[in-house]
Amino acid sequence: MIKVTVPATTANLGPGYDCLGMALSQYSIFECEKHNDRIVLVDGLECKKITTDNNLVTESMECLFEYIGKYPDGYKLHIHNNIPLARGMGSSASAIVGGLMCANYLMDFPLDQNEILKLATKIEGHPDNVAPSILGNLVLSTVDDSGDVIYHKIEPFRDLSLVLFVPDYEVSTSDSRKFVPQSVSISDTVRTSSRLSLMLMGFMSGNLDLISSSMDDCLHEPYRKHLVKGFDELKKTAISAGAFSYCLSGAGSTVISYCKKEVAKAVQESLNLEAQKLGIGGQAIILDPCRKGVQYTLS
Repeated sequence: MIKVTVPATTANLGPGYDCLGMALSQYSIFECEKHNDRIVLVDGLECKKITTDNNLVTESMECLFEYIGKYPDGYKLHIHNNIPLARGMGSSASAIVGGLMCANYLMDFPLDQNEILKLATKIEGHPDNVAPSILGNLVLSTVDDSGDVIYHKIEPFRDLSLVLFVPDYEVSTSDSRKFVPQSVSISDTVRTSSRLSLMLMGFMSGNLDLISSSMDDCLHEPYRKHLVKGFDELKKTAISAGAFSYCLSGAGSTVISYCKKEVAKAVQESLNLEAQKLGIGGQAIILDPCRKGVQYTLS
C-alpha cells in the first residue's frame, strides 16, 4: 500500500499569475493498494461534495494509465480530504498529484518526478499549483513548446508565516477567470514582470519592504477581487495588525496575509473579528510554507 501526503498550495502571490505558487502546511492524504475490484472511499473536509464514482483523483489516475498504455486489474483508494474545495488553496492540484502518485505506484513507478509534473500540468492546464504541490517551497514555473515544465524552486525565509482567511463560500477558478482580460498593455506587462522579479528577491532574502512594495498585481486581482466579500476591508485589517503583504490566494475565495511569525496570531484574531463585523462566515488559519512537497510511504 502507498500513503501519499499532498500539501495545499497558494498560487499567483499577486504578480505571479499562472506561474508562481507556494506549498502550504495543510495536507490531504491518499491511501491506495492493489485490488481485484475498484473501491473508492472518501472522508474528511467537505467529503460529501466528492463523488466516489468519478472524481478528479480517479480521473487523474486514468490519465496516467492511458499515458503509459497499461491498466491495473483494480485498486482500493481512500481519499482523506483536508483542503477546502474551490477556495483558492489548490484542492484540484492536490487531487491531481495524489491521483498520479497512487497510479504510479499501482503500475510499479514507471514515471519519474519530472514526468509526473508534466502530466499533472497537462491535466491542470498550468503549473502554478501542481509544481509547488510536488516540489514544495515557492516555485516559479512555465511550460516550454514540448510541454516540459521549466521551474526554479525558492526557499522562503524561515520567519515567514501565512494567515489565510478561508470563507465559507466558494469561488470557482473557471468562473473567476471569466473576469480576467484576455489582453493587457505593454506598460502593465512591464509593471508586473518587474514587481514579480523584485518580490522573488524579497522572499529569498527576507526583505519585507521589498515584498510589501512589489506584491502588487494589475493583470488579474483588480478584475476579480469583487468576487471576495470584504477584500479591501480585510486587507486593511491585516496590514494594520502587522502583516507586510496581502493578496488573493489563487482565484479566491481565500485571501492570504504574509507576516512574521511573531505577529501571526494578532493578524489571525484581527481578521476573524473584522469578518464577524462584516458578516462574513469563515475562519482565519495560520500556516507555514511546506518545505518538502508531496511525500509518500510504502507498507
